[in-house]
Amino acid sequence: MQNRIKKFIEEKGISRYKFWQDTKLGRDTAYRLCNDPSYIPTGSVLDKICTTYKVQPGEFLVWLPDDESGVEAIVDNLISETEEAPNINKHSRSQLTDQVDGIVLPFERRSA
Repeated sequence: MQNRIKKFIEEKGISRYKFWQDTKLGRDTAYRLCNDPSYIPTGSVLDKICTTYKVQPGEFLVWLPDDESGVEAIVDNLISETEEAPNINKHSRSQLTDQVDGIVLPFERRSA
């Protein structure tokens, strides 16, 4: 697991100081998050960041596998997802819906 707070705030044009002030985190915690990608925030810190910037934790946290087989699994998963996507678009609207008691429920795949 790795935090990407530094990249997150740089992309938003936020300084480290502003990040600290916005989130109301402790100064040491805020600056450590920016300086140390291996530092993983606690649940309450995650909550403050997500609440402040209205984002999901996946916007600034990433899981990195320890071994090559983990990397290969991630790549294989991404490849299979991209191969499935064109098949979904070939279906007509009627194939992507299901009727239950007269209610039409869409089953369209949406990416994150």
